[in-house]
Amino acid sequence: MNSETGQASAVVSSAQLSEMVVDQVKNNPKFQKTAEIILQNCGNIPAMNLFIAETLNNIAEGEGDDWTLERALEEMASYCIIGRTLEDRIISLMRCGFEMLPRSDLALINCCWHSRQFFRKNHGVHYNVLITNWILEECFGLIDHFEKAYNQGYRILMKLIKCGLLKIENDNIVVMEKLARDVPDSRYHGFIWKPSLGLSGVYEGKNWLGLESVGHADGMIRTCEKDWKEISVLLVDGNHLCQEVIETYFSTLMNLRVLAVFSPRIKSLPISLTKLGNLCFLVLKDCDLLEKIDGLESLKALTVLEISNAKSLKHVPSDLFKSLSKLRSLNLSETGIERLPSSLSTLRELRSINLRGCCCLTSLPMLAKLRKLQLLDVSGATSLESFADKSINALQDLLLLDLSQTLVGHVPFLKDLKQLSRVSYRDCKKLIRLPNLRELSGLEVLDLSGALKIKEIQDNTFPENNVLKILDLSKTGVSCLPSSIRYLSNLELLNLSEMLNMVELEDDTFQNMARLRHLNLSKSPVENLPSLSGLANLRELKLHECSKLRTLPSLIALEKLEVLDISGCIFFEAFEDESFSHMTNLQLLDVSETKIEKMPGLSGLENLSQLLLRNCINLTKFPPLSSTKLKELDVCGAKNLREWEAELPEYMNQLEILNLSATRLRSPPLNNYTNLRELYLRDCELQMPLKLDNLTNLEVLDLSRTRISSLQTITRLCNLRQLLLTDCSDLHEIPTLEPLVKLEALHLQGTGIKKFPCRMAMVTRLMHLDLPDSADTLGLDWTGIKSLPGELNWDQCGMPSQLQNITNRPFMIVRNLESFRIMKGIPDLWNSCFNKFFISVCPLKKGEEEEDKEIYELQDGTSFQDIYFHVMSYHVEYTPFLEIRGFESFPTGLEDALMKVEYVSLVENGFIRSLSELGNANNLKGCWIWSCPNLENLMQEDKDNLNLSKNLDQDNLKFSENLDKDNLKLSENLDKDAKLLDNLEFLWISNLPILRSVHSTGRQFESVRNLKQLYVDACPQLETLFKSSQLSKNLEILHVKFCDRLKSICEPKEGCTLQKLHSLSLVELPELTDIGLKLPSLRAANIRNCPKLGENSHEQFGLKVTVEGDLTREKWDGSQIDNGAATSPRSL
Repeated sequence: MNSETGQASAVVSSAQLSEMVVDQVKNNPKFQKTAEIILQNCGNIPAMNLFIAETLNNIAEGEGDDWTLERALEEMASYCIIGRTLEDRIISLMRCGFEMLPRSDLALINCCWHSRQFFRKNHGVHYNVLITNWILEECFGLIDHFEKAYNQGYRILMKLIKCGLLKIENDNIVVMEKLARDVPDSRYHGFIWKPSLGLSGVYEGKNWLGLESVGHADGMIRTCEKDWKEISVLLVDGNHLCQEVIETYFSTLMNLRVLAVFSPRIKSLPISLTKLGNLCFLVLKDCDLLEKIDGLESLKALTVLEISNAKSLKHVPSDLFKSLSKLRSLNLSETGIERLPSSLSTLRELRSINLRGCCCLTSLPMLAKLRKLQLLDVSGATSLESFADKSINALQDLLLLDLSQTLVGHVPFLKDLKQLSRVSYRDCKKLIRLPNLRELSGLEVLDLSGALKIKEIQDNTFPENNVLKILDLSKTGVSCLPSSIRYLSNLELLNLSEMLNMVELEDDTFQNMARLRHLNLSKSPVENLPSLSGLANLRELKLHECSKLRTLPSLIALEKLEVLDISGCIFFEAFEDESFSHMTNLQLLDVSETKIEKMPGLSGLENLSQLLLRNCINLTKFPPLSSTKLKELDVCGAKNLREWEAELPEYMNQLEILNLSATRLRSPPLNNYTNLRELYLRDCELQMPLKLDNLTNLEVLDLSRTRISSLQTITRLCNLRQLLLTDCSDLHEIPTLEPLVKLEALHLQGTGIKKFPCRMAMVTRLMHLDLPDSADTLGLDWTGIKSLPGELNWDQCGMPSQLQNITNRPFMIVRNLESFRIMKGIPDLWNSCFNKFFISVCPLKKGEEEEDKEIYELQDGTSFQDIYFHVMSYHVEYTPFLEIRGFESFPTGLEDALMKVEYVSLVENGFIRSLSELGNANNLKGCWIWSCPNLENLMQEDKDNLNLSKNLDQDNLKFSENLDKDNLKLSENLDKDAKLLDNLEFLWISNLPILRSVHSTGRQFESVRNLKQLYVDACPQLETLFKSSQLSKNLEILHVKFCDRLKSICEPKEGCTLQKLHSLSLVELPELTDIGLKLPSLRAANIRNCPKLGENSHEQFGLKVTVEGDLTREKWDGSQIDNGAATSPRSL
């Protein structure tokens, strides 16, 4: 052991460890014994003790996911005796602690494993360097708020210091304990899968490029020089750059060495960026608009280059890499490139190549000369068919090779690559044969899942001395395991699921796999399993849908088993063992859809949290339960269970989900299950009123098809979100629903209810409502309703007559587009719904339901709807109306609705690149476009049409005929697009970061001859509104504000006359130099903060200067509100 680890004592008191833990750990009966085992086998090492103590403390405080103190202590006791040497046992124990990090805190886990990788190649670094690396490597995912990301990084840094994995030294230098650096990353998808850049190997010495001096300010992360020109590190969001003149933004930053832009809204690299001669890191993430990278070759100092998610980038300049000889990390993931130039082969310093998700890439250049390469990831390159190299044996530093989801049929030879630890051929559907793996002495992970054409694995594939820990052969065509499978004594995970050709396993298959923790044979056709007696460390045994399996071998040796899943084994009838009492760690037991008649005793399963007996139709006796930790119990469909209610414990304080549907349940004792969130009693034979008043945490209650006749206690269930009463024919009334303020779904179809229990306006969050066949018989009171459920069984209940006469246009938020198909089948409803209701269509995103329902209500009682409509310049006569909000792709199912409506609002839609995306919306009279980040032009450009026309003179007649067809098709599309604008009278656009023109080049915008009102707000890239030929002569109102780069309203400046324009507003336009319009009918002008227009700009219109008050007050809903701060969506 070295000095960092310290010398182990033969006999050491456990007092020191006891002093580090909280009382809850110290008082646990198993703690003292575990502490003594740790000290006897691993010694008294302060760093190790601190890490173990903090791990146990976190679990005691509820931060350990599903870990309990008892299980954690048992696991630590078993890990610290694994290994022949003292150092092996210490590393084993540390690894155990790593595995107990909370999986729910993914950022913490990513940062922890990144640090382990980073500090193996680097010594102490300033904590700012580490946090910035975490951000660049996407440990927190893609960033949209740098201050939040930096603070999250600092939180995790402090947490890792507290638990002893990191420690901070003088001058804020952070180092990692050697004990932690030596822990092997043997997880299925270890951090070595994760890094986008592999930054741990790109720094030279202690040159951190200024990262040690960064901080967050002004919505970015940068070095803290007082003079902006001197900064050397800049991490910035693309939306911030949209407010700047991007072409010249970098011209003063000549000292910049690290530049990262997240979601840049650029099509090509700004010239000022390509002149940053000192730049070492260039990271452009999520570049969905980028098409060209010309000029990149001038950045000769680059060591790190990332251009990711640039689907429009098809071409890499052929000589690019000849200039970038210092490059160490290259990330072109998720781009549209079809090939890489051969000059890539000259990058002798390259350590990492990330081409993940490059679905157009067909081949790779020679890689054999890249002798320092460590990471090669081309996973998801679904068009990649071949390597130029027949062998990559020269890449002796290679750690990772990932060819997942490629079309590679033959892979390069892998010989004597001692460092190679992870190889993945997952879903390589054309791969026929494995290369020789015998000489890969460091191989830890081999993933062949989904390689359908691999029928055989050679017997000598695995050598006797190997360190393989993970082997995934699922979904392969292999029919027989190789004999060398018996050499895999270090194996921890073995996945043999869905191997449809493997019908038999030899009885000694698992004999030497004492370290195996996860075994998956799901959907396997095997009839009998080999002996499991040698798998004492097994934690998971998955046999889901093994349809031919009838029996299990003895499970008596599986004392550490945590998950046992035999669901869907339709011929399985009985367990060999009479009891599971030896499986004290079992947490999940799933025996659903088997033929089991009797369950073994479960009384010893003190850690059981999920018991699933769904559709066990032969089960007649329910096993007694003793676990106080049970969270889910599902016996749905176990219809032959008799007299089992007495077996249900009177108290199950942890139970959250209880499904007793379709059982012979009559009078269950449920009122003491106070933590219950979901209760399903559908199709039960209930014979007495339910007492549920103590279940105040209940969110879902399903009583469908029961004979329940009273629900008097339901008003106490204030957290209820779903109340399902379908076909409860004996139920004739229910109490008022007003206390159920969170109710989202209510099913009343098939009930005997004669009167709806409250005004519809009182159930404000209702999103799904199933009414009886005739809604009018319920006497529903729709008075004052502000929002309708987005899903309502219109086809069965019809449209209530009172709703037909409603005048206040309530909101209807629709998430299930099937509702439109149903409404279209009811002509009266379809013809009036867009006039009667304000329909907003949005996708269902988990966690946003409450936000969507509250968006139109203001907390102080003032209607947000009125403010919203005021800002939009919306009037009630604008019907039929449809709002589409929050979609990343076109919402299929809206086509008919778009053909019907005349007014459309588009809010926060990523799919909108032009109005052409709306299809045949030819009745369009008004359009609102708000915060659609990818909209660049109102209509698609027809420049391709012009290019095609030029090519029609080609000599090849056939080629010309094809071009004629393409040209004709494009012309038809442009004519179709033009019809979209024929009737347009109202256009309102706001917060469009890349919109460059309101007009479009070509002829289609000339059809906007009926436009009467145009509102433009917060479009930072807009420089000119109109060409004179595209002006609508009918324009009456023109309001433009907060367009930072707008220079002129109309070009050319002469001859632009708007005869009917009577209202003009120009606000906060700092670059506007000329209006360029003649406005003979102008009656009102509001021109503010347009400094380049001059002080007398009003005089050219013949108007007097008016001084406006700071605040404009208007009455909405009878209350005075301040409209001064809500005149723009930017301020809203």
